[in-house]
Amino acid sequence: MKYIQLIGTQRSGSNLLRLMLNQLDEVSAPHPPHILSIFLPVLSKYGNLYDSKNLNYLILDVIESIKLNPIKWENFSISVDMIKSKLKKPSIFQIFSSIYELYAEHLDSKFWLCKSLTNMNYFNQIEKEKLNPIYIYIYRDGRDVDLSFKKTIIGPKHSYFTAKKWLNDQIICKKIKTNVSRSRFISVKYEDLILDPKKILSGICEKIKVKYNDKVLDYYKSEESKASALAGQMWRNLSKPILKNNRSKFIRSLKKDELKIFESIAIKPLKNLGYNLLNNENDLITKFSHLDIERYTKANSEIKLHTYKNANKKDLIQMEPFENFKKTLASKDF
Repeated sequence: MKYIQLIGTQRSGSNLLRLMLNQLDEVSAPHPPHILSIFLPVLSKYGNLYDSKNLNYLILDVIESIKLNPIKWENFSISVDMIKSKLKKPSIFQIFSSIYELYAEHLDSKFWLCKSLTNMNYFNQIEKEKLNPIYIYIYRDGRDVDLSFKKTIIGPKHSYFTAKKWLNDQIICKKIKTNVSRSRFISVKYEDLILDPKKILSGICEKIKVKYNDKVLDYYKSEESKASALAGQMWRNLSKPILKNNRSKFIRSLKKDELKIFESIAIKPLKNLGYNLLNNENDLITKFSHLDIERYTKANSEIKLHTYKNANKKDLIQMEPFENFKKTLASKDF
């Protein structure tokens, strides 16, 4: 069974691409419970995983995280024994891959896809574990990513921090591209995906050697898309046909100083990925003062708090069990 890993920055169309690929019979692409990013920071709490008791505790907690995921893996149940039977060795990476494989087997799929974009931060460990995924790098104009983050309850809210995040993510993706074979790396430009989805999806299918089907264009009619859209305002567009005009909105909506800050920080990847600057390069900021960064930090925190207070209450209630579970893990003691 083959593994596909999406990489890039959130708000760049990764959920759209996941849902489109999930329409293919040969691909299983459930909404991710972010197993690696949740459990790696607390892994030491579980002790030596070669101790069966410790391994069982970890697997039970991972299963619980899947159950609490805001977007459910419908009609799927797993046990500790089912997971352990597939492990090549006791590690969180093997648990992660075994669970996705079991779900893919449940759906008679040949590929399983993980949309946890943060997994790119564990590239070295994933390669060391010989999981050998096909990496699909989806990228979008960082200034539109900035604008999108400003409208959701997740992620940074000030252009300085969004630009830093977007820049760092592109650097990591470039490193992955440099260190894997061409057969295991696919680049997808979000703007191309929404303008000509059939061409882009056909190209992906050709590279991963699965048969293209026009069903991918009807992703918004699927139960998975409807469930994703109902799980929160940030995903509401997933139950709609592709919004072909959902690009370059930053030109009208970002303030001049926000554009200048973003382009000053992220000039190199913007240019390398083919996005034109709106500012003259000579006018960009070469160094930010400590006072500026302090102001940006304060503003970022204030906007985050304001966004959370004004968030859709239904969204917060739906996310609460999963968020509480993560907090419990952080304070958990054996």
